[in-house]
Amino acid sequence: MIKALLKKAADFIFPPARCLGCDEPRQLDAGAPLCAVCHQELERLRVSDKACGHCLSPVRSGQPCAYCAHGGMAGLDQAFAPFVYRDLARRLILRLKFGPVEAAAAPLGMEMALCVSGIRFDALVPVPLHRSRLRERGMNQSAVLAGVIHEQTGIAVMEALAKTRRIARQSGLPAARRADNVAGAFKIAGDVAGLDVLLVDDVRTTGATARECARVLREAGARSVCLLCAAVAYMGGDDGQ
Repeated sequence: MIKALLKKAADFIFPPARCLGCDEPRQLDAGAPLCAVCHQELERLRVSDKACGHCLSPVRSGQPCAYCAHGGMAGLDQAFAPFVYRDLARRLILRLKFGPVEAAAAPLGMEMALCVSGIRFDALVPVPLHRSRLRERGMNQSAVLAGVIHEQTGIAVMEALAKTRRIARQSGLPAARRADNVAGAFKIAGDVAGLDVLLVDDVRTTGATARECARVLREAGARSVCLLCAAVAYMGGDDGQ
């Protein structure tokens, strides 16, 4: 707590002098994490309005969504995300996740909040890390994003899930093995009975983690479970744009 307060005080007195996107020194507007060029680049990475309205995966004109048809949204009512996971969006997420550079959560979290503006949810539930992974990183990137979203929307953050075991990194596994990797890896840690829950994560790729979290939340009585991510990664490189 004291460390966080000291950091905020230092940032106020000595504001960051480099863009989080390109690392170039520039004249900062108060509280702006990105330079004008990087801000424009991030705008170009928005999820296409031609993407599936249910899961945000790319779809061919006149064709059904293959992701939805193959159960990609099992247990989830709706998915929201502002960006496609590549280029600057990917760099910001990696900085937040492995830097760790918590300031990278601001431009991502604020855009995530806009995705659900005007939609009622009872709780933001961040996807948890195992305690050993949390010690290594020093923070949970999903919880940090949820904090930004809370500041923008007022939706309460609820640590309603816990990770029961450490798993192999999903990003290092082929798509076919990811569901097995997370099976049984989460347990309920809060009362979600009758609640409309918004599950918060950094990236959705195959969706295996989100589906497993949704299963646990629904078994605990959640009325609905939606997913909000900073970015959607499209398998095979098809970004739908």
